[in-house]
Amino acid sequence: MKTATRAILLALLFPIFAVAQKDEEWPSLAYLRSDYREVAIVAHIRIREAEITNKIPGYDNWRVRGEVLEAFKGKFRKGDVIEYFHGAEAGFSMKYFTGEKIVFLLAEYDNEKRAMRYSVLENSTLPPTADRLRKLGIIRKSFRRRH
Repeated sequence: MKTATRAILLALLFPIFAVAQKDEEWPSLAYLRSDYREVAIVAHIRIREAEITNKIPGYDNWRVRGEVLEAFKGKFRKGDVIEYFHGAEAGFSMKYFTGEKIVFLLAEYDNEKRAMRYSVLENSTLPPTADRLRKLGIIRKSFRRRH
């Protein structure tokens, strides 16, 4: 009886384990490579501060500052502080702008300030996982070999 109950419980939980495993492996290497090509900066960062700098109906513009933990692409190196802007739907929780993230940043020259301004590639910010960091390392190496 106990064996049958365990087998049924395992059968019911198996789909949950499968979904959780696939989520850890998402996004695919091809997806990450595509985002990597589109941006100037790819980095694993620890967010130090975030604040809303502008609001328009339905959207907030956040200014985020974070310390680079590992750089995959661009001029920033470990220990550097980077500032970037992130547009989000109004009402986004401050919790989203805390902790560690993998960010894909577009660069645009600001003529007024005579400096680069960085902004997040839409839908690209990810929490770091061992699988994602490993994939970004593979991508970084493959781009270095080509260039």
